[in-house]
Amino acid sequence: MTKMARQLQLYDLISSIPDIDDPSNGIIVGPAEIMRSFRMSLRMLQRDLKDLRDCGLINAKYVKKKNRYFKVKDKEMPEDIPARRMQHLLRLYRIGTLINDLSRTPSSLIENYESAMISFNEFIEMAEEDPENFTAEDIEIEREFLPDPPPVYDLKTEYYTLFPDSNERTRQRDFKELRDAGFELYYSKEYGAYIFVEDDVYDY
Repeated sequence: MTKMARQLQLYDLISSIPDIDDPSNGIIVGPAEIMRSFRMSLRMLQRDLKDLRDCGLINAKYVKKKNRYFKVKDKEMPEDIPARRMQHLLRLYRIGTLINDLSRTPSSLIENYESAMISFNEFIEMAEEDPENFTAEDIEIEREFLPDPPPVYDLKTEYYTLFPDSNERTRQRDFKELRDAGFELYYSKEYGAYIFVEDDVYDY
């Protein structure tokens, strides 16, 4: 796993921790859970959290008394960052922003619709093979029970709205970085659009 992929996955996880001013909501996670899930050392975890903070995405503060992380408001990029690290932080911020800001399509809606379409097409084949026992009315009744297609979005337009100064090559690289980090983002010929899948259950 690349450094970028690891940090994007980490950001996706800790985005759900509670705000320190409102600790009643959010997932409970401490350093031990993260180090075990990501197979990383404490030093690497601290460096990754520093990058996520310094790039402006999120600031996760460890509260030792509660042995868990909380979000705090301060997440401004510091000054005097070396050029090479600045380049990484800018990419991390841009791609991390896509995780939360690009519209997602729930995986359950995609799976339910595609499964229903497979069954419907199988019914059509049976009707064509045995027209005496399947009427046009039977087919229309089956069609009425089809679920609505899953929502799809113009993700390219959303991307350029977020980052109008980016070019197409950068957009392609950013989408690839998300895929390399384990996020399901792909172009569907069936729907004629990019789809960013939101899993119903996250498994870290």
